[in-house]
Order: sequence, then C-alpha cells, then structure tokens
Amino acid sequence: MTATQQDKDETGATIWVRSDVTPDGIYTAAIHFSDDRSRVLDHDAGMRYVHAVVAAAARAEHDAAVVRQLTSLGLPRQAVGEAVQSLREDRPPLDHTATAPLRLEPGVSGQTGEAFITVIIDDKPVGQWTADDARSHAVGVLEVFTAVDLDAAYRRYLVATVGLDLPTATAVVTGLGEHM
Repeated sequence: MTATQQDKDETGATIWVRSDVTPDGIYTAAIHFSDDRSRVLDHDAGMRYVHAVVAAAARAEHDAAVVRQLTSLGLPRQAVGEAVQSLREDRPPLDHTATAPLRLEPGVSGQTGEAFITVIIDDKPVGQWTADDARSHAVGVLEVFTAVDLDAAYRRYLVATVGLDLPTATAVVTGLGEHM
C-alpha cells in the first residue's frame, strides 16, 4: 500500500484511493468512500472513473465561464441561468455508473460565480469540491494505478530475491506507505 490519495472537503468528508490487496493476493486500486465502504477498480473501470471525475470538473468550470461571459455582456441573471440550463440539457449525461456510489454534480455558485462540484455518496450530499479538488482526486487515482504495479513488483522481489514468505512480504509492502 504505497500510495494513498485523500481528498477532504470543507465538511471533513474524506474520499481516498489506495493500493489494496484482494483476498486472492492481487494488488488493485480501491476507492474508499468511508471506513466501511469501498470500490475496487480494474484498469478499465478506473479510467472511466477518472474520466467522469474530470468531466464533472470541466463542466463546472465551463458553466462558470459561460456565466461570467454572459454576465459581462449585460444579460440579466435569469437569462444567464436559462442559458446554462439549456447548455446542460444539450450535453450527454455524466456517467454516474463510473463513479458509483459516488455521484458528482457540477454547479456554479449564485453568489460568487465560482465553479463547484457537489459530492454525493449513496444519494446523500456529503460536501463540495472545487474543480481543482476533483482533478487532484483523478490524478491520485491514476497514481495509485501505477503504484499497484510497483507494489506487486516489490512483493515479488521480496519473495524471490530476499526470501520472505508471501504474508511477510505483503506486510512489508503494506508498511511502505509509512516511508512515502
């Protein structure tokens, strides 16, 4: 478990991704939504997950830019809101199955005009991310996908070259995170 990426919002809600070992001994990336709720992702599911997270960030920022531009042109607030709603209706839907049980809903603050993403787990809003928070989370997922291969290679080395038994080698790899 060499890589762990934690993303905490202002409410204290934390979602983290890390290298985990499955019961059959395979290193994989797992998204943890709480201490007792996680989702293991294979490479394809992980790439869909990352794409969906980045798409939510891009949509929030695009909507915020449209609001700023149309406002700067002097359009009334109601017309700006209708324009953004019309644009949203013309887009393909976000792939919420790729991030389930997490759902990310892009938005624009009516007070500040800033982009945000509402973070929802199991249909319960748990906080908000900025677009940068969402991108950081997506990069963290990509880093962990790299780390699972590194962890697996390190464990093979510990068994084949150092001579550790598999459980001990797995424990050593798990402890590597303390040195990261």
